[in-house]
Amino acid sequence: KQVVSTQSTGAPKEKKKKKVSAVKENDLGDMDADEFMASFGDDGDTNNVSKPPAKPKTKAKKKSKKSKSVNSDEKAESSEQNAEEHTPDTPSHDENIPKSGNVVKGLSQLEGKDSDFFKFLQENDPDLLNFSGGEDSDDLSGVDSEDENAEDVTQAENDVIESDAEKMSDNDPELETEITTEEPDLPESTSLSINVTSRLLKKWESQLEKNSLPTWKQLVRAFQAAVVTAKGDEPESEMKYTIVDPDIVNKVIMICLEHTSDVLKHHLGENPTSSSKWNRVKMSLKSYLTSLTELLGLLTSNDVLCAVMRHCKTMLPYYAAFSRLMKKFVKSHVVVWGSKAEMSRVVAFTCLQAVVKKIPTFLEDILKKMYVEYTKCSKIMNPKTRDNIMLMRNSLVEMFKINPSITYTTGFLYIRQLAVTLRSVIVNKKEIESVYNWQYINCLHVWVSVLSDCDACLQPLIFPLIQVMMGVIKVHSSPCFYPLHLHTIRLMLHLAAATNKHIPLVHSLMGTLEFCATINKAPATKPVDLTCVLRVTKGYKKTKAFQDGVFDLTYELLLNYISQLSQSISFPEVSFPITVWLRKFNKKCNNSKYTSQLKQLLEKMETVSRDLTDKTIFCLLHPQGPGSGYQVGE
Repeated sequence: KQVVSTQSTGAPKEKKKKKVSAVKENDLGDMDADEFMASFGDDGDTNNVSKPPAKPKTKAKKKSKKSKSVNSDEKAESSEQNAEEHTPDTPSHDENIPKSGNVVKGLSQLEGKDSDFFKFLQENDPDLLNFSGGEDSDDLSGVDSEDENAEDVTQAENDVIESDAEKMSDNDPELETEITTEEPDLPESTSLSINVTSRLLKKWESQLEKNSLPTWKQLVRAFQAAVVTAKGDEPESEMKYTIVDPDIVNKVIMICLEHTSDVLKHHLGENPTSSSKWNRVKMSLKSYLTSLTELLGLLTSNDVLCAVMRHCKTMLPYYAAFSRLMKKFVKSHVVVWGSKAEMSRVVAFTCLQAVVKKIPTFLEDILKKMYVEYTKCSKIMNPKTRDNIMLMRNSLVEMFKINPSITYTTGFLYIRQLAVTLRSVIVNKKEIESVYNWQYINCLHVWVSVLSDCDACLQPLIFPLIQVMMGVIKVHSSPCFYPLHLHTIRLMLHLAAATNKHIPLVHSLMGTLEFCATINKAPATKPVDLTCVLRVTKGYKKTKAFQDGVFDLTYELLLNYISQLSQSISFPEVSFPITVWLRKFNKKCNNSKYTSQLKQLLEKMETVSRDLTDKTIFCLLHPQGPGSGYQVGE
């Protein structure tokens, strides 16, 4: 049994010694190319070196399992033999690896023996010819097998992580920049942004004259920085450019207004979305239009504001490609239309008209936004705001005339809203302030102007509007609200004259004249312009100045009303109650100024009635007419 164990354990030793001696005896200098590569692998790497044969210890264990009668002495001998196998005298697998000095020597001799192969290595694997065995030999001799396994596992894990990162970066280019490039932590005082200077702007401007698209994209980034500076916010860390000087901000804005439209038209043409360069320009254009819309709310100079809005008008084809930006465009221009100077309002209105012509589907949205803005801006009426309110009202009426069908649906909605508000006030008189205000009266004024010159499809809205206005007069009959009554009567007279409708207003006009029949003995005060007043205080209504103002305004409206009636053949019959009432008023009134004016009016009314009666005698419809053969006016 001892002989069997020694033979089984000693056989591998003899094979190893023969292999090692064969490698030593076969000098590397005498090898050809094939033998040289087979000796230590294709790349000279230790991973390709053949593994040593299995340790004899495992074979001894197998033999011991088969022979169950081995005593303890034999086990001791087998353990001693295993210990001897691991002594330094035993040849290890490192002896199969050539020494670094022999490798270098063999490489140097290879050039003379096989020049073609040497050239091949120079072209394809120059690192092999620059072989340095210092570090590699130390690693091979001093690294433990367990460390090698640990390094192999670590390297495998790193390879898996790198491959996953490459797959993720292929799918997401932004993620690739985050994975491959790691920005160092910078101190707070350090900034990577570029400060825009006049020299840089001149360079950009010269390139923009040649319609350079990359330069325009850089200008867009500078324009964003200019808008941030105009806001007064701190620039974001991600911004490429920063602007500190206000003059540079103005220059950047002016360069954008001057060159942007030409550059985009040169590269995108008349139909931007169908251009082949649209995808390249889309994101930069969107950021530019967003900043341009924000800029409208920051400007205070009317000249610059008008210039920016005119530029926005030229950019409408590009706004049309972004529906959200178009809504912001409309909203910002409506705000300018309702809050800025007169010239800015006009330019904003022309931009809104251009939007409707470009995209007719935006008309309804624009009408609603303009109407709401008009109601917000018409709450206060005075000599300073009267012109602006009148400008807004006239421009809003022009927008309502574009599409009568949309005007009908919108008008029905808002006139009904006015009627609902009036009904709530009639039920609860405490809410009278929701009707007796300038906002409500100006809304009535808008719809009177819209329906005064309207198509046939809008005619059904006239009667509801008249009912609302007559209900406003009847809510409260106090003399303190006579100015509001007279304003409402004026609106109804305007609507009646434009639509050729008869509205009975005699009772309302005579009621205000009754207030002027008695002389007020209150101390004289400065007269007030009732065109900008809806109500007066109880103390002021007893003054002579208020009485004179009410009479003058009532007398003017009465003349207008009688003038409209005189155009009808029924004037003698319709004017009869008015003449009777005016004669009674002259008897009661003690004010000579009032009575003299009313006497002149009575004389004029009687003259017109007499002339019409004489002419209608010859009419076939007159009860005293001859009956046949005569025409009106003969």
